[in-house]
Amino acid sequence: MRHQKAGRKLNRNSSHRVALFRNLAKSLLLSEEGRITTTIPKAKELAGYVDNLISAAKKAPTLTVPDNVRFTKRKDKNGKELPLQEGERMATPEELAAYARRNHLRRQVLRDLHDPKLVKKLFEEIAPKYADRPGGYTRVLKLAERRRGDGTQLALVELVK
Repeated sequence: MRHQKAGRKLNRNSSHRVALFRNLAKSLLLSEEGRITTTIPKAKELAGYVDNLISAAKKAPTLTVPDNVRFTKRKDKNGKELPLQEGERMATPEELAAYARRNHLRRQVLRDLHDPKLVKKLFEEIAPKYADRPGGYTRVLKLAERRRGDGTQLALVELVK
């Protein structure tokens, strides 16, 4: 019995499923119009996967760092600390915490997507569009047409405007 076992297996092993959702999410996030066509079970699972990625990107603090702020101390080739240059200052604890939080969330999303350019687009372009939206970043629409080869019903997954 599958009591309290969330998620669909889609007749794939776990690594194949992860790769499938990674590729579908990349296709959806990179598409010009923000929509892709796939089967209904894949679409329903993909919606939750992409929603989680966008939610993580939204949590990251927007960080604009002036040029004169350093997050680490400079060292020479022997490992000896070098003094700060004129006009430079070390980051405050709040700036360091925001920097660390943002980088942590970026690495978590990168772990799922494996594409640094897409992660940058997600954090800088896609997530700010949904800043005021509390959730539900994707929409799944069932299509009337069926796939030619096997007659499977198709669905359209799109990012909500």
